[in-house]
Amino acid sequence: MDFLFHYWWLLFPLGWFVAAGWGSFMRYKRHQSKIDLIKTYTAAGKEPPSELLASLDKPDDGRHDWHEEDGGSGDGSSSNAFLVILFAGLAGVFAYAGYAGLLGDVREELYFVAMILGVLSLAFLVGGLFKGKRRRHD
Repeated sequence: MDFLFHYWWLLFPLGWFVAAGWGSFMRYKRHQSKIDLIKTYTAAGKEPPSELLASLDKPDDGRHDWHEEDGGSGDGSSSNAFLVILFAGLAGVFAYAGYAGLLGDVREELYFVAMILGVLSLAFLVGGLFKGKRRRHD
């Protein structure tokens, strides 16, 4: 039980890994269902729609057809801005909790979690800046 008390923060990266694995599995299932649909068309002797065939060539970034393209700008800025603010805010909350001693004698752990979340916030900021420049040049 002592292990859970001191290393509770490991649930956050573990949850991220589980969510990333689930997203990857769902992308695989979407791709597989497209292939099965094409097989159904060919078994019936019909030509599959060109949009369906073209969707196999497009990189599957996990977006659905109903998903708006990053607020309409197309440069990924709004989704990255949300993630930057989210992780920076969480880093601030964990840093304050460590500073104020809100959870007892786990200050070092809270500071460590705050540093990780701050680095993630910075990574999304830099990624958003470079993503926008890369799309403008393409």
